[in-house]
Amino acid sequence: MATGIRRRWWLPSRRVLGIVAVVLAVVAGVGWSAKPVWQPWWYAATLCGGNLSGDDLAELLPDEWLEAAEDTFGSGHGLLRCGVNENDGRHFVLKVEAQIDTGEPGGPLAMEFRNLRDPHYAYPRSIPGFYGRFGPVIIQECPKLGHDSEGRKRRLVTNVYTLAVEDDPSPRSLRAAVRIANGANAEIGCGADPLPLPDRVEPAQKLSLSQAEGTMCGWLAQDTLPTSPSGKEWQVVAPTDERAPITSCSLIDSGTGESAVDITGWYGDWTDEPFERLLTREVRIPKGHSSRDALLSERFGRAKALCAGESANFLANSYGDSRSVLPMSEVRHLLNEFAADQAERRGCTGLELPGRTVHPEAD
Repeated sequence: MATGIRRRWWLPSRRVLGIVAVVLAVVAGVGWSAKPVWQPWWYAATLCGGNLSGDDLAELLPDEWLEAAEDTFGSGHGLLRCGVNENDGRHFVLKVEAQIDTGEPGGPLAMEFRNLRDPHYAYPRSIPGFYGRFGPVIIQECPKLGHDSEGRKRRLVTNVYTLAVEDDPSPRSLRAAVRIANGANAEIGCGADPLPLPDRVEPAQKLSLSQAEGTMCGWLAQDTLPTSPSGKEWQVVAPTDERAPITSCSLIDSGTGESAVDITGWYGDWTDEPFERLLTREVRIPKGHSSRDALLSERFGRAKALCAGESANFLANSYGDSRSVLPMSEVRHLLNEFAADQAERRGCTGLELPGRTVHPEAD
């Protein structure tokens, strides 16, 4: 009897083991096929020094097989890099880089000057950066690192390349950039104040001239402005803080909703080489002048100054449908007023303004 009992017990045990094996196989198969569901949290926990959020990655990353890219966070390298690639390992889906900008040609900010364009200022003023050509860019001064051998401030530049996963600024990519910037700041010993984690991007807020008076673009309310193309009132977009590493003012025609002129200030020695390259490519520079000069072209103007011992470059452009929206004489006036206002706010010296001559475009 005892033997029979053992036998009956043994046979069901084999069946149970078989069922368990099948269940395990199914679970393994489901888990394998469902990897895209959980991989954002895996990458957040294992890559980029643990600085990223699985929730943000889940919104950014596509629902497909991915693999980890090179990761230098925690290595002590000067360039902190991480991200995820497509399953072929050759094309990035999300790429992150954080480094101290040396001011050399080809640095982390040089790509923003390949063509005449304006950054997309969609971030709260608490975030010192913009949405660039390939994704979020954050620039922070590093007080603990002092100045380099040439007297330049050391700056931490964080680039998050999101072009493969989004077309416009989003809260999730901005949060990813802020998390990385804060992590790199701590690892490198930059000494910048930690950035607050934002919950949204900011739509462009169009202000009346009277509303703009309390902003860094308040000089527009005090200036004699030309008549807008539509004949309607002017509006102002003032998206940046006056001490930001890149500043901006835009004059908007309320009748059309379009920008008539965009003026930006770029601070630091790193700005010289990109501006010179822009002028060389876009402007027919006459004898007696060079790409280092303040010049006025058919589409934009450039002014210069020296701020806190480093170069500052100011750019104004006014174009639409391949032509200037405002006469270049008016663009020049607005550029000069912006540059003078910025120089006064920042204690800049050696202000160089473009002359009245409009130089033709390069062939």
